[in-house]
Amino acid sequence: MGRNYTEVAVGGTIFDGFEGYLSRQDQELREALKNALVVFDTNVLLNLYRYRDETRQSIAEVMTAIGDRLWIPHQVVEEFWRNRERALTSPISEVRQSSEDLRRHRDQACELIRAWVNKAALSAETAAPVEARLTEAFESAQGLLDGLIDEDDVNRARSTHYDPVVALLEPALRGRIGAPMTTEKRNAAIKEGKRRVEAGEPPGFADAKKTGRTPEDATGDYLVWEQLLSEAERRQLAVVFVTGDVKRDWWRYESNSPRGPRIELCRELADRCGTQLYMLRPEQLLGLADALSVAVEPEAVKNVERTTLPERASSTSDAQGTGWTAHAVETMMHRLVGTAPVQEATIRAAAQQGGYIDRDEVYRLGEYEPDRQLKGFTRPVNRVVQALRDSGELPEDASDALSPVYDEMTRGFGWVDGFRVPDEVARFLVAPQRSA
Repeated sequence: MGRNYTEVAVGGTIFDGFEGYLSRQDQELREALKNALVVFDTNVLLNLYRYRDETRQSIAEVMTAIGDRLWIPHQVVEEFWRNRERALTSPISEVRQSSEDLRRHRDQACELIRAWVNKAALSAETAAPVEARLTEAFESAQGLLDGLIDEDDVNRARSTHYDPVVALLEPALRGRIGAPMTTEKRNAAIKEGKRRVEAGEPPGFADAKKTGRTPEDATGDYLVWEQLLSEAERRQLAVVFVTGDVKRDWWRYESNSPRGPRIELCRELADRCGTQLYMLRPEQLLGLADALSVAVEPEAVKNVERTTLPERASSTSDAQGTGWTAHAVETMMHRLVGTAPVQEATIRAAAQQGGYIDRDEVYRLGEYEPDRQLKGFTRPVNRVVQALRDSGELPEDASDALSPVYDEMTRGFGWVDGFRVPDEVARFLVAPQRSA
């Protein structure tokens, strides 16, 4: 016979201690907006540079309506100023890159036509009208892109006196920014943040790639969180955290979709402050703005959704959350052709072989001597990938495009066995050949 177990009534409900699993209804979120401490993440402020003027104004009106319950961690403001000019000018670089991509596609299309003209022994005069129409269409598309950004306005906005985002934020955030941490507390927080990154504890572990890139290394998210906790503890208020971040060190994912804040974060806030944590994306905030008696046009909500959708879709595109898109893969490969052709060929070969390439094949591709170790082989790829992250073409937590594999170390310690490419990168590279 099996053991008999006796249930003991301890009181409470199945939700006690598990509030993070609750599905939040709109009315509950509206009540939180009216009563809780509302904290904005850095990405919400920086994304204002991507929105239309009307959308920016709506967000500023919501900030003002929140009143004294609006609070911005000092770390958020520090990160805003650190990244402001890059956010301001990134649309220019993105448009230029897209225009360059169009030019390259035009050249490729014309080359294909010329190749078939030669194969079919057609006269050049036969292809000339087709090439002319192609060139006209591509130049029209490039003209459309070039008209999207006024570079003079962007360059003028480099001065804080003419920056429309700064002009909106300064009055909205005045008196609502947290004080900087003392040196002692900041050092202790950075130490704890590094521990969490290494241990895979939220928040911040998804930013491990930022190590060495900022004064606080990869601990920026934890510094924001610690300052948020301190303010919530001081005020004894629930917290609504507004963020455009969809990384898995902030959000709890179910069926590959973000359902709410991570349970660990909910419990940490409850243990320390006795209050609850709510998380909203910017478009959700605007959609609930009526709770603050702010009228927001539906087009403003759509503007935010359209702006953040590519990032969100790429960040949740598969179980691993690689964040890669067809455009990002194509851009990476184009840049590698000129700077690291062996690495470019290695990635293509690995993609054709299910995402893995053996060391010996890399030696054949690079015509390397057999006694050469492949230390630093992925470095040129990593530089290109990081540039794509910095420009916003890839999310910060996008997987590395080429990773060394040391599973067997058949040739001894330090000798790579091969290289692996993420499945999503491989799928984008082999897709055209499947449809040929």
